[in-house]
Amino acid sequence: MTSKPTIRPEAGLQTAGCAVDLFEVTPQSEDHLHPRFRMLRDRAEFAPARSLLRQVHAPAFRETQRHFVERFQVADFDGALFELFLFALFSAAGHQVDLRHRDPAFLLTMRNESAAVDALTVGSPTTGVEPDAQAPQGASSKPQSHGVGGSLFRKLHRRQWRRPHVQGRPFVVAVQDFDHLELPQGAPPSAILGFLFGGPSQSREVRELFPDGFFGQQEAEHVSAILFCNDATIAKFNRIGQESQGGDAARMLRHGTCLAGTCGPSTSTGYVYEVGERGSDREQWNEGTVLIHNPYALHPLPTDWLGASAEIELRDARLCEHFARGFHPFSSITELLAANTPAWWIEQRARLLAQELKLHPPA
Repeated sequence: MTSKPTIRPEAGLQTAGCAVDLFEVTPQSEDHLHPRFRMLRDRAEFAPARSLLRQVHAPAFRETQRHFVERFQVADFDGALFELFLFALFSAAGHQVDLRHRDPAFLLTMRNESAAVDALTVGSPTTGVEPDAQAPQGASSKPQSHGVGGSLFRKLHRRQWRRPHVQGRPFVVAVQDFDHLELPQGAPPSAILGFLFGGPSQSREVRELFPDGFFGQQEAEHVSAILFCNDATIAKFNRIGQESQGGDAARMLRHGTCLAGTCGPSTSTGYVYEVGERGSDREQWNEGTVLIHNPYALHPLPTDWLGASAEIELRDARLCEHFARGFHPFSSITELLAANTPAWWIEQRARLLAQELKLHPPA
């Protein structure tokens, strides 16, 4: 099935009459449900996320992937959620999304260009809702890149670019990285960039084995780019669902750090807002996603084509960042509040958060 680009933060597909509901559980599966799926299904404050997920799932996934609901409920909740996020992201960017091929999962077409995208989830969220993106950078003395690195090498050895629907097209690996909880300076952690391009952030042993990084390895030229993300979370769907559909299940305060401007060197600033109170300035699916181009790609991916919020390219031996217009968060925390929380309390809480961000501005 090839879907039309209909998923937007402000709109969705109708699900009336669907034969399969994403949250309908058989008695045999009840004891084996993934804990985050169970939380998403049972907690009233996640009603916006449930409604939006049903819209994204039907009919595209239901008609092409027979076992998707089982993955989502039991075996691979985080990976399935990431695929739903990617479908919404690509559709919102204007792509026609073909889901008939599972390996890799997505075939995108737009403006006489097509590309294949596979999804990879590394690690698990530190909480049931979303990663604690404000965790101190010093919490881990050594950034862990082996999870992403090992997974990418396993992808490389599978040689998915040989598949008939991938041959001759750009091939992208979308990585949902729960091992790294921040996007410092609007980019993936330095350990990830060092692993991809090579550099001093790696140990001497790794530099000796892979001086040119992952992109410089044999056959890595078939990987056109890496799409980096750590925001395909329940909280993301809950916020966008709240903004697009309203409802009285809960109130939400979102705060963190974001790009201060889209021109010049990237700098950070703080933000605080109540979800649903920004008028037409709604959250977009691509916020916080970063596309990292392979400088040695056999089939380069066009710039500004995939739909990421930021892109990184190697130019004249320097890594260059390019940010799309709009809001680009570096970190995000969503506070879920009871639906009957008084307006004065939320306003006071928002002022306190804003003062904290002002007193302790991002580096």
